[in-house]
Parts: sequence; C-alpha cells; structure tokens
Amino acid sequence: MTEVLGVSVGASAVRMARPDARPQDSGRLDFHHDTVDAYWDRAEELAAESIGVVLSQPGDGGPVQATGVAYRDQQQFGEIQQAMASQRLYNYRLVPEARAALQYLEASGELGHFGTIALYDLGSSGLTISVIDRGTGQVLLAERTIDISGDDFDRLISDNQLAKQGVDIADNQELSEFTARCRVAKEQLSTSGAVCLPGDGGVILISRESFESLVTVPIEYSARLVRDVIGRSPKHVDALFLIGGGARIPLVESILGAWIGLPVVTPADPESVAARGAALLATPVADAPRRPSPQPGVRQSPSDPASLTGAPDWLSPEPTGDKPADSKRKVRGAVLVAGGLVAIAALGLSLGYGGSSTEPTSSPVETSAPVTAVPTTPRTTAPPTTVPPTTTVPPTTEAAQAPARTYSEPEYVPPAAPAPAPAPPPLIPGLPQIQLPQIQLPPAPVIELPRF
Repeated sequence: MTEVLGVSVGASAVRMARPDARPQDSGRLDFHHDTVDAYWDRAEELAAESIGVVLSQPGDGGPVQATGVAYRDQQQFGEIQQAMASQRLYNYRLVPEARAALQYLEASGELGHFGTIALYDLGSSGLTISVIDRGTGQVLLAERTIDISGDDFDRLISDNQLAKQGVDIADNQELSEFTARCRVAKEQLSTSGAVCLPGDGGVILISRESFESLVTVPIEYSARLVRDVIGRSPKHVDALFLIGGGARIPLVESILGAWIGLPVVTPADPESVAARGAALLATPVADAPRRPSPQPGVRQSPSDPASLTGAPDWLSPEPTGDKPADSKRKVRGAVLVAGGLVAIAALGLSLGYGGSSTEPTSSPVETSAPVTAVPTTPRTTAPPTTVPPTTTVPPTTEAAQAPARTYSEPEYVPPAAPAPAPAPPPLIPGLPQIQLPQIQLPPAPVIELPRF
C-alpha cells in the first residue's frame, strides 16, 4: 500500500500516525504512533519540522507518498500553511479534525449502526462539540469553548499542590515547570489511583479521588453544553463519541453518560483519532483536481502558484480561498509600484509636455508640491515675431483667436526717487510723550527740459 502519514496539531502535542502495512490477524487496521511534546514550542511550527524529519527518513514501507494534516479551525488552517511553506513542504492535505475523526471511526467499525453522531473533543486549549451526519459527512452544528480545557485541569492540580505545601512560586519559569509536571500527573491518573512525582519545585502527591473532586464542576459544565448542542441539532443524535486527550479521564465518560442519556463511546487511544483519520484521508497532491503540484522530493519556491496547497472543496465545507501572507505582500507591492509609475508619468507631463518651449529646462522643481492631473491637449503659444501679421492660427484656443501683434522696444522711464524718512520726534525729559502726526509731502514735480 502507499505509505502515508497523518498528523494532528494540538496545543500541547503534535501526534503522528502511520498505518501498518502488515496485515493483522484481527483484520483491523493498526497504526504506528509518535508524539512530540509542544508544551514549550509553537505547535504549528513544530508539526512542520517534525513532518520534514519524517519525510526525510524512509519507513518500513518506503518513503511517505502522501501526508494528511488535521486542523482545528480556519485560523489554524492558515498557520499550518505558513509553517509548512517555511519548511518548503507542499505535498500534503489539510483536513478538518471532525472529518478526520469520522473517517477513522468509519474505517475502524466503531460507528456501528449510528447515523448522526456528536463528537466531544476535549484538548489542552479547549472543548469542541460537533454534530456530524454520517451519510454526507457534513458538520451540522459545531461549538467551541475555552472555559474548560486540559490546561485548566493542570492549573487546578498546581494550585491544589502549592496550597498543600504552603509554597508560593513567584518565578514564572519555575511555575511553568511545576505546572508541566502536574500535567504528567493528570495523565498518569487516568490509569492509576494515585501519583507521586518528586521534583525541584516540590513533590506532587495526589490521588484520583482528589483530582476528580477538583474537575467535577468543569466537566458538569461541559455536559450542559453538550446537552444544549444536541438539543439544537437539526437531526436526532444517536451517540456521543469522546476524543482528544481529555477523553482518557474516566470521570468524563461517567458524567456525560449520566447527563446526556445517549450511548457514550470512547475509542482506543482517543487523543490520536484525528491523526489516524488524517492518514486515511491523505492522498498525493498530484492527484488533486484542478491543482497542479510538484513531484515528491522536488523543492519549489513558495511564490510558485503550483506549489500552494490548501483544503480542497471535496474535503472541507469551509472556504479554501485563503492565500499565504507572502502573496498578499506581493499584491500590495505591485500596487505600490504601479502607483509610483503613475506619479512619475504625471510629473514628467507637468515638466516637459505641457510647458512652453521657451522655458529653461533647469528650473527647480518642488518635490513637496502635490502632483496634479495634466491635460493631454498641449497649450498653444503666441506666434513668433518672424511670422507676418497676416498669418493666422486656426481658432483652437482663445489666445489663438486674438489678432497677431508686433512689439517694439519699450521707452525707458527713470524710477522716482524715494521720499526721505521723517525725523524722529524730539524727546523732552519730564514731559509726557506726545505723538505728533506725520505729514506726507507730495513728490516734487519732474521738469522736462527742452531737447535741442
């Protein structure tokens, strides 16, 4: 079979699944799983780097020919695209998490006879509740909340342990490390009755009973949300499936089964359901309709339109018209270049095309003056002095319609001498200063002597 890879990008971990090519005695499809902790890194970038490492190493069945990546929402859709482009990876499919989960549940036979199902996906960053029509694969209703999450459970354990020890950790780095150990304790409580984890920040000692007393109220709150979503579903919901890392907590299935009144199913390894479904939906990008793509192993520039990959219409009902950020920057750059060319052209017209031919070409130009539109019809100038008076110009403008005139040398008139400035008024000490009115004398007449 074709070697494929499925990836789910969570807030705290990146999970990868590869179908086992060897036939199983039970007839069910088995997977190889890998988990990369993303608690200290950005999950989307870590997923792209991990995929690049896996693609560079051939597996048991040969090199990976197709990759499917499950995304949570439209924001993560774009973030995964940018991270994959930065690693120059283009042979992959982006599929919604709900669609990937439905694909795996269908292939594993765990859907049974259920028609319309609800998915309860509790992860580190929040809870997503989806209602899916099995026949069409359409998501009928979906809601997400961050009021309940795996990270909230970790903080509840951390606050409980710090209060018991009477310790107040002021350093953020130490507090983050202590909370990370609380997350490990929470995961171990899914299969153990009590956990003891020593460390630099103190010993974490907690039982499952104490942990369940901390998280009962948030889980009951999530049960109310599930009941509200199911009540607003356009179709009757037959069963509730629990996926995500939070589905491993035994109290979650217990409370939801009592509150919802529907069959509640928790698949094996619920945290990797989306990754396994993404692997089943993975196909080479070269087989995608209306979307050419590079051959596996050939690197192309992100600016090449053929190398951009998104969620096809037949995989996701969500809009797929998003373009990478570099395409938007290129479009904005092209608009700026075009605007600059138009401004330069208008400036050239105002300097050389619309002016008179007698003006000097080295006249200074103010660069701060606004550029205005220049008429395309050139202005007509007065005819030169060598043209006879009888020559006329076609009446295209008002200046051209006026009769031609001849010019003679102007007569020199000497300028009038400026009047002398009046003397300042005298200042007499001890007396008030009186401003005398100024008298303007008329200019002296010019006497012209007779010329001999």
